[in-house]
Amino acid sequence: MKKFLRFIGELKTWGCLSFTGAICIYMFIDWICGGEYIRYSLVVQLLAMCGVITLLQYVFFSGQVLKKPSYWLRLLLFLGLTYGVCAAFAWAFRWFPMGNLGAWISFVVIFFAAFAVLCLGFEIYFRVLGKKYDEALGRKKRRKDSE
Repeated sequence: MKKFLRFIGELKTWGCLSFTGAICIYMFIDWICGGEYIRYSLVVQLLAMCGVITLLQYVFFSGQVLKKPSYWLRLLLFLGLTYGVCAAFAWAFRWFPMGNLGAWISFVVIFFAAFAVLCLGFEIYFRVLGKKYDEALGRKKRRKDSE
């Protein structure tokens, strides 16, 4: 039961981060293009897309499913599958004119730029968190040695 609850907690956190990121990216692009509102149907589409991406995230980064592949291999596979999911949703729901090559090029550039920024953000976060844990472990070890 503990594993199941941890699984649900991780999915909830990753899903919230994914959905928030997707909405923020969409709102920024829409703002640049002069949009004033977001359609309810698009919110549901983004939520469904983020649900699929969250499951992929769990498979590749939780350590519960894939354990042996290197981080970089998992990241590259995740990148490819995530791009495929996003492109499939863009195509299925006609997020932009499908015959417009410029729109697809913009989509690809924005996708990879957003992916790079998000990966960099997570890398910085985990490095800072790791330093905090190392400092706390060092303090505990010094206290234990002084006793």
